[in-house]
Amino acid sequence: MRGWCRAMLSPALEKQRHQIYGRTVAAVGERLRSAPDAATVFGAVRWGMGELDRTLAETPAKVRATVACRAGCDFCCRVPMDVQAHEVFFTAEHLRVNFTPADLAGVIERTAAHRAQMSGLLSDERARLNLPCALLRDGRCTAYDGRPEVCRAHHSNSAAACSAYLADPGFPVEKAYIPALRSRLYAVMLGIDQAMEEAGFDSRPYDFGSALHEALTNSLSLERWMRRKPAFPDSCLAAQERDANG
Repeated sequence: MRGWCRAMLSPALEKQRHQIYGRTVAAVGERLRSAPDAATVFGAVRWGMGELDRTLAETPAKVRATVACRAGCDFCCRVPMDVQAHEVFFTAEHLRVNFTPADLAGVIERTAAHRAQMSGLLSDERARLNLPCALLRDGRCTAYDGRPEVCRAHHSNSAAACSAYLADPGFPVEKAYIPALRSRLYAVMLGIDQAMEEAGFDSRPYDFGSALHEALTNSLSLERWMRRKPAFPDSCLAAQERDANG
């Protein structure tokens, strides 16, 4: 499971994030318990994604005012992104519904190239690659409404810090995070993840581009996931996970 926001929080924020987390686990879990098919499971995941957006909108305006992220600012779209299977399938469904056949073919081509470039890389090698997300075009996300949890939860108060991190993965970009916002959004994100794991779904971390290619080209991956099996092959695992497993 992805970790909590590491910043020191006030007792009030600490209490708040645990309340949000518990509420999210319960709400997503309840939806999953009455989910007989993939469409209903996607509905539970979609509710969770909406909860991330609602939590952002409900964050105090003075906190949101510190966010430097803007349309066309794509630094975070060029760093490695680790996700869980439900995020991949959520994005894949969005693409199938909203993209033209030609646009979808383009995504498959770009994710195939991404997968080939990422294959076998160690974590530090992957971090230095600066490979743009396959869904990024002209500085914008082409699947914004279908983007994964981690994209919705990430914000920065300094585009300069994000640029510096892209150039040097050793740069302390966490100083640009916004604890009062990040703690709330991570509480929702981790709540969704926990509910999916408690329902028996695959909780392994995957490289987004590699797993998205598999989801778009192999229908058996969704069948495996619905049977509570690992959705994607080990070659799609996040580099850090592969490093840890030798």
